[in-house]
Amino acid sequence: MNVIVYGYGLMGKKVAQAVRDNEKMDLVGIVSPVFDEKIDENMYSSLEEVNEKVDAIIDFSHPNNLEDILKFGIKNHCALVIATTGFNDQQKLHIEEASSQIPIFQSYNTSFGVSMLTKIVKSVAKEFYEQGYDIEIIEKHHNQKIDAPSGTAKLLYDVIHEDIDETKEVYDRSQVHHKREKNEVGIQSVRAGTIFGEHTVLFAGHDEIIEVKHTALSKDVFVQGAISACNAIVDKENGLFTLKNLY
Repeated sequence: MNVIVYGYGLMGKKVAQAVRDNEKMDLVGIVSPVFDEKIDENMYSSLEEVNEKVDAIIDFSHPNNLEDILKFGIKNHCALVIATTGFNDQQKLHIEEASSQIPIFQSYNTSFGVSMLTKIVKSVAKEFYEQGYDIEIIEKHHNQKIDAPSGTAKLLYDVIHEDIDETKEVYDRSQVHHKREKNEVGIQSVRAGTIFGEHTVLFAGHDEIIEVKHTALSKDVFVQGAISACNAIVDKENGLFTLKNLY
């Protein structure tokens, strides 16, 4: 499988090395506006420079690059693993439209463990809710993370809301001056230190609390998740895949 890595920041470098180490993959080049080191593979400033046969692109870059990636993917019918965060609604729509022609995995979190977390939450949330339990989501990340709440926290809420459509998310209780309503799902964010990522779904009932939690101890879990996703979709004709339907 010929792979292009788009983006050469911290995650891009880790993904590039993981592709090099994977016996099923060949790293044919990296796309980045700047390189802070010389690499053995082709260094491209844009996808327009790429002439090699490409089977898949793994993207850890910036939302502004999405249109070029989708255009290249459709033109060359290659699989896309899009792990960049911060897309707006219009960009999400473009990803969905493109997936009718090519296979695309898009997620703000590529960890296999998080995919299992979503399955666990989906399997129990409605029953807890119907028994009167309150549901809260707490996410923790490093102090350099700009956006809040995390995309994964939103994903966890979406999984809950799919089965309990009367729920509504509440992001900041400092602005809410009434007691908690049954259908509220609080989403709280912590930004501190070098926390790679921690997500907890809390079910609180009368005199008991159940927590389901995923903790990332390094960024390597996201790298390996992206590699696994790439292997999972590369031979598919088309479709939009997420942590909810990939495994």
